[in-house]
Amino acid sequence: GLEAAIGKNGVASNYSPQYVQNTYEFLQNVRQGNALFTMPATPVKCAGAPQKIAYLADELFRAKGIRNQVDVNYYTALGKIFAIDKYADAMNAVAKSRDISVNLFHDLVAVDGPAKQATFKILGSGPRAGESVTVPYEFLHVTPPMKPYDFIKRSALANAAGFVDVNQYTLQHSKFSNVYALGDCSSLPTSKTAAAAAAQSRVLKHNLLSQIKGSSVPALEYDGYTSCPLVTGKHKLVLAEFSGYTGTPQETFFFNQANEHAFSYWLTADVLPAVYWNSMLKGTWNGPSAIRKVANPTSAN
Repeated sequence: GLEAAIGKNGVASNYSPQYVQNTYEFLQNVRQGNALFTMPATPVKCAGAPQKIAYLADELFRAKGIRNQVDVNYYTALGKIFAIDKYADAMNAVAKSRDISVNLFHDLVAVDGPAKQATFKILGSGPRAGESVTVPYEFLHVTPPMKPYDFIKRSALANAAGFVDVNQYTLQHSKFSNVYALGDCSSLPTSKTAAAAAAQSRVLKHNLLSQIKGSSVPALEYDGYTSCPLVTGKHKLVLAEFSGYTGTPQETFFFNQANEHAFSYWLTADVLPAVYWNSMLKGTWNGPSAIRKVANPTSAN
């Protein structure tokens, strides 16, 4: 029922260019009841975005003086609020401090727009696994399940999951030596973010050009670096940086980036957009590894 409900009935999604404007409009209309925010079981673009909007909605409700009349609920099909323990602990603390209910192993399976009800299937291996629960809502922000493009999934380039099947370190295809891939279409087992694609681009450019030139220079290896700036308020942000391969934080700066910080917000809101448009799209931004050597040389945090 999502396709019929979205864009009306209090249902919106920041992942849709068509319906993203409805998010703020529908949040402004909330006076009481449940505000629900969902995260599916599939890989998604920017896996932190589904919860960011929950924190911003909480802030909006508080500014309007109606937070006591609105229950903010985050429903994720996953078993943790965030994949990396350090940041999971931080985000659980943020949610608790804002009185945001976090519901793990809850996968959105149906939306009844006219009735304003959302149905979740309980996943995992707990005593209620396989059951369904229906929750009334006043506002529903949906992160839709995502999948690879069909033209990739049906091609000889894809693995069983439908992503371009590449070596996770060299980014070279596992069968076709003249094919490389990075970013969301690739099978690389790390979060699908622009930060990951930037770091991957350095490895791909080096290895591809070395092959073209017939060079014997050793291949560069990608370590799974990715980043997720978790906006928790208008001027607050948890800057998660880590390896999706090892689960180890790879923080660029000397301070503990799991803490909400105004500097992290400024960096994400004002600096990174300029880096994206003026450097990354031109192929000159390869991620923050060089900056990290100066700003956090001992990896103290």
